Amino acid sequence: MNSNQPSLTQPDKSLRSRLFRTLLMDSPYLLIFIAVIMGIAFTDMRMEFALLYWEILIPIFAFFALVIGWSGVAEDAKARSAFLIRTLLHWGALFVVVQILYLEQLKDVLNAELTGIEIIFLLGLTAFLSGVHGNPRMSVIGVFLVASGIVIAFLDDAALLMSVVAVFTVAGMLLWQKFMARRSSAA
Repeated sequence: MNSNQPSLTQPDKSLRSRLFRTLLMDSPYLLIFIAVIMGIAFTDMRMEFALLYWEILIPIFAFFALVIGWSGVAEDAKARSAFLIRTLLHWGALFVVVQILYLEQLKDVLNAELTGIEIIFLLGLTAFLSGVHGNPRMSVIGVFLVASGIVIAFLDDAALLMSVVAVFTVAGMLLWQKFMARRSSAA
């Protein structure tokens, strides 16, 4: 047996390292998906604490949007400052709207379940637009959020279904990245 050929009993080390690098590069997306699934389940089950969850999650999303989009920004200080301000205003607006949805005066008009679904739609729209103005992969998260809002609106206890959708979405993102890497190495 040639020592340069990979063994059939041991996985190729380069394959493992590529998989690890891919998972590491996609970890922000994975964390966002996990947080969204938890938020969907939490909103569906414990609406009275959902505002606190979204108040914590929205700044985390803003941070990820900054991190994810930062590499696509020109390296001059003016462009970076503009991106930072635009991103903070973008996510800050969502934070303010969520606060408005939970105002005491609106509790008679909006029920808890409707408010949760509205927040998911708004979060999805905000993530999608963040992807339009930053890293396009953030738009995938936005589409996932909007789809999850639709599923929740039509099905009860949708967290399990959204978990399955999230797994397929993450797998699709990994395959897309692999495809793009092969395409760029072939060029």
